[in-house]
Amino acid sequence: MKKMLVMGGNDCAKEIKEFAKKHDIFLVAIGNVEDSPIKRIADQSFMTNAIDIEAMDELIKAERIDCIFPGFNERLVPIAIELAVRNDLPAYCTQKQWNLCMDKEQFKQLCLDSGIPAAKKYRLVDADTIPYPVVTKPADSCGSQGFSICRNADELKAGYDRAFPFSQKGSVIIEDYLPYDSVIIHYTAINGEIYFSGISDKRSGALCENSSVMALQRFPSKNEAEYLANINEKAIEMFKSIGIQNGPIWIEAFNNNGSFYFNEMGYRFGGSMTFHPVEYYTGVSQLDLMLENAAFGKCSAEHKIKYDNNKKRYGILPLHLHAGTVAKVEGEEDVMKSGYFYRYVPIHSEGDTVVENGTVSQVFCYLHVLFEDEDELERIIDDILAKLHVISTEGDEMLFCVLKKG
Repeated sequence: MKKMLVMGGNDCAKEIKEFAKKHDIFLVAIGNVEDSPIKRIADQSFMTNAIDIEAMDELIKAERIDCIFPGFNERLVPIAIELAVRNDLPAYCTQKQWNLCMDKEQFKQLCLDSGIPAAKKYRLVDADTIPYPVVTKPADSCGSQGFSICRNADELKAGYDRAFPFSQKGSVIIEDYLPYDSVIIHYTAINGEIYFSGISDKRSGALCENSSVMALQRFPSKNEAEYLANINEKAIEMFKSIGIQNGPIWIEAFNNNGSFYFNEMGYRFGGSMTFHPVEYYTGVSQLDLMLENAAFGKCSAEHKIKYDNNKKRYGILPLHLHAGTVAKVEGEEDVMKSGYFYRYVPIHSEGDTVVENGTVSQVFCYLHVLFEDEDELERIIDDILAKLHVISTEGDEMLFCVLKKG
């Protein structure tokens, strides 16, 4: 029986348990939370801190761990890669590939080298002469941390200072502000083959000043045909050029009426559980693929991507929280019983304290819904907000929808 160390994945604990049962795998969970969803389904658990690489290495050797599943957290993936290298265990990517995909500067250069457009970059020393507006953001962070739109030299310098602390390598990107809609493009890598797996239109909104967060994703994109005709093959060749073998890939790009500019890449699961719409449109579970690769060092050849967008539209709706401490949650069961509901992904629960920082840490849940048209989507959102309530310890409603804000 293989022993799998599970470093994360609380939001899909049920699916991990089903995979382990199917393949006769013994689950070992870690983390500094005593009663997490992963620990509840694990066969054994430890209070080891996942980011303490030496303690983790010691645990792997002592417990004779055979494989590692890093989960969804981008902080844990490079640790899992290092632990896999130290102990000669399977990993879905190398450290070099991870750095190339997660570092925005390296990724954009890779795009340009592959003939894929990206926003033009600038230097801080040219603050008095560059064309405004521009954006500043850390080169190696995510979740909207340290992001600013700058309209003059003073705002640029302030934005640079705001972004700098969020970069682990101390690097800030300054680039053209592209006032276009965003799309999220999905690919699935299976044993070296790269498959297009869907594209969504992304609407953003602001939680506070200098904030930009996802307000809605809708599949398929209105410009899917243009993307497939003009960029898709270049993207696939780009991924192959860096040796990607297995795993979920998502790209955020700006869409100017069918002209696309790549912005950033994730070589991991998205926090909004985008493997669900990928499975809906392709019939293949990226989660199962990742678990297979962790356990066996490759993915089963049985998996065949058959992308089909002739289905209902698919929406991912994040609901956010105002500042406060969650005292009670009402209406979850009513929402989950709704006919339009596909998946419900809770992030916060009773007892959690939330601060208003304008980032994804304010997300209460992600609702995955199916709908026919925009009118039906509007009715669904109204129905959800009528049923679901998050009450603070002060007795106030904390829950809101960015699309309805203001």
